[in-house]
Amino acid sequence: MKVIHHVSQIGARPDRVYAQITTQEGVSGWWSTVVAAPRAEVGAVVEFTFQSGFNPEMEITELEEGRVLGWKCVGGHDPWADNTFRFELAPSEAKPGGTTLRFWQHYATELGDDAYGTYNYNWAYYLESLRLLCEEGEGRPFQADAGS
Repeated sequence: MKVIHHVSQIGARPDRVYAQITTQEGVSGWWSTVVAAPRAEVGAVVEFTFQSGFNPEMEITELEEGRVLGWKCVGGHDPWADNTFRFELAPSEAKPGGTTLRFWQHYATELGDDAYGTYNYNWAYYLESLRLLCEEGEGRPFQADAGS
């Protein structure tokens, strides 16, 4: 099984970063502009709209205030079916007052190298979008159409 892993230093406190990954307003500011997110709790399902054929539904599997968010893809995108995602936040040693973000995507099904390369590139882009949102107040989310 292949894994995508990223580590990012964000110049914002962990509680601020946590809010951006666990709330509808937050994730719509860095990943996709169209999100249906109930209150963050284990078992809740967050629905993301991107484009036809790629609209992942993520069940929250783990939640530790200010520290951890875990997702499992439960619908909306076949190559990601049953994949797990984990965001870990910790105070940053590299950016005092900031956050070290560690992100993993564990694939349930093997894909070709090009697919992993594409998803890895896209996660780097969107995690940078998250950093920009936290530090500058504006990310670069996918501009989704609610009808997709």
